[in-house]
Amino acid sequence: MRVSTSPSSRGLRFSRIYFRLRTVVLTVMACIGALSLLLFIGAAAFGLRPMVVISASMEPSIRVGSLLLSVETTSSALQVGDVVTVRAGDTKHLVTHRIVDIKGCEQDQCSFTTKGDANVADDPREVVVRSAPRMWLVIPQMGFAVLWMRTLGGLLCLASAALLLAVLVVYVPASDKGGKM
Repeated sequence: MRVSTSPSSRGLRFSRIYFRLRTVVLTVMACIGALSLLLFIGAAAFGLRPMVVISASMEPSIRVGSLLLSVETTSSALQVGDVVTVRAGDTKHLVTHRIVDIKGCEQDQCSFTTKGDANVADDPREVVVRSAPRMWLVIPQMGFAVLWMRTLGGLLCLASAALLLAVLVVYVPASDKGGKM
């Protein structure tokens, strides 16, 4: 036996599905927005610096694709065992390695030997710094999302999500315009 549905019951069903979808999307977007706001405020208030791990030199303690939150720390406050991000020799490249030896401090600068946890040998050059970002928190896999959001595909996805959010907020189905559902 075939049951037909009237146009008004189909409209009512569409309205219910729409409002459930709208509630879920708005809740997810609100959570993402709140988390982003907390990270932004935390970064501004505490001087946190986000960095993405792109090599395996610190595995298994810090995996490729992790997001590091680091705080700028004076060289005299750094200790053996701290994970810091410093320039690799005379290059522009940054490396995040563990301090394995402190050679000495003069005035405001300290000299350190660093080493990646996965590396056999210490780094070839000592690091001399006044301050360096010291690892505060590691968020595994989050760095992949950060890197992806910087691509064209990621930006298009974010723009599409914003457009969907705008449509869900503005659009109200015809069956609900009278205030009844």
